[in-house]
Amino acid sequence: MISAVIMFVFLVALAIIWSATAGLRGKLTARYDVHQGHYYILAYGLAPAARAEYARLLNERYGIELRKVADCIVSESLISYVDNYDHVSAAAAKRKFGHDVFEECWKDAVNGSELRKSTKGIQE
Repeated sequence: MISAVIMFVFLVALAIIWSATAGLRGKLTARYDVHQGHYYILAYGLAPAARAEYARLLNERYGIELRKVADCIVSESLISYVDNYDHVSAAAAKRKFGHDVFEECWKDAVNGSELRKSTKGIQE
């Protein structure tokens, strides 16, 4: 019985520590990925209409992969992990490429989406 209680307390403590260190784990994982030459941006939530095009442009132009890690229901620890990961990864990509590739690709993706919408009516 005592060993079961100790195991339960250990597991609860481990879960609390895991959650509390999410931001730090995100930063460390991003630093490791960048050191290995891999650039990722993590995403969660309902995707804006231009996200698929944004992901395509980032990958084709700069080799940056957008990875969806969750839909709309996310925990605070996941938000902390993703935000800290993206902060480190995006800063490294901006240093590597010399400009804000994310803003560039987002603007191009949004403009491309609008252009396709406006020309779709003309083609029909």
